[in-house]
Amino acid sequence: MITGYLDQLSVGQRHVTRGRTITETDLVTFAMFTGDWHPLHTDTEYAAQDPRFGQRIAHGALVLSVGLGLVEFWPPAMKAFYGADKLRFVAPTFIGDTIHVETEIVDIVRRDDGDGVVASSFVVSKSDGTPCLVATLKCLVAAG
Repeated sequence: MITGYLDQLSVGQRHVTRGRTITETDLVTFAMFTGDWHPLHTDTEYAAQDPRFGQRIAHGALVLSVGLGLVEFWPPAMKAFYGADKLRFVAPTFIGDTIHVETEIVDIVRRDDGDGVVASSFVVSKSDGTPCLVATLKCLVAAG
């Protein structure tokens, strides 16, 4: 996603990541780390009774975290994660789903200090192409 200094990036640049399968261990570890033990994530019997999902679902923040881990951020250029706009969880992610991320730079705003804020569309999708998370991510990028 951020693979170069500000002047090396341009609106329209796209990137597709490798895939990663969401596991039982991911859900349990995330629940332990965050303290989010909502039964839709951690209780098989409870989740099976939910008419929308019928099974356990991954935490939305877990899907976002895994998605961020899949994208490339080149350390010399990537100064900071600047924020997320219009973040939506548009479909559930289940144990066993393999997800990947597609990004496209949609805006670059140079700051007075020479660095810039790069906005990218950020779509986490399942292997069948179903989007499960959509957002616009912003990163503070070094001028070079």
